[in-house]
Amino acid sequence: MDERHEYLHQFYHRLHVGPETVFVPLCGKSPDLLWLRQQGARVVGVELSQLAIEAFFSENSLPVRTDSVASFDRYQSDGITLLCGDLFRLDATCLDGVRGVYDRGSLVALPLSMRQEYARHLCHILPTDCHMLVVSYDYDQSELAGPPFAVPMTEIEELFDGEFAVEPLAEQDALPSHNILRQRGVSQLTEFACLLTHR
Repeated sequence: MDERHEYLHQFYHRLHVGPETVFVPLCGKSPDLLWLRQQGARVVGVELSQLAIEAFFSENSLPVRTDSVASFDRYQSDGITLLCGDLFRLDATCLDGVRGVYDRGSLVALPLSMRQEYARHLCHILPTDCHMLVVSYDYDQSELAGPPFAVPMTEIEELFDGEFAVEPLAEQDALPSHNILRQRGVSQLTEFACLLTHR
């Protein structure tokens, strides 16, 4: 996407972040990162692709400092820190100070077995006072095997059951704005947002 996601703009205030840190898993080179920083939050993202991280800083004309921390290559510029490496190797020290999580593309990028591991991992490493804004898709998986995968609200509730309460926020018909999925055979596509709050 070329601009920040509409659901992020609409529901960002529900994260109650202020000047604290937002964590963006599997962030790629999303413009959401820059938008979050412009709201005054500090941003920490993790991404496997070095090319995506370098493209983010280059395309936004941001000076960048690089070093290493734990098993990650770290890229930093004015309140934005992107860690290049395996999300599943993150530990709690990497997310110290995180108050909110914005997941627009992580859950839907992972097959079921990895989604279960992802949810367990986040529950283990996130501070207990943070909120999560999750954007996901629901569609007939028999029409397309994914990715992006269909991750309906019921599955999100199951994945985070016992740790987070899940509150539906909004949903919309997203097929008109997803030409590639339509061309790949998807006939109906719902995009929705939900807020996860620690119990």
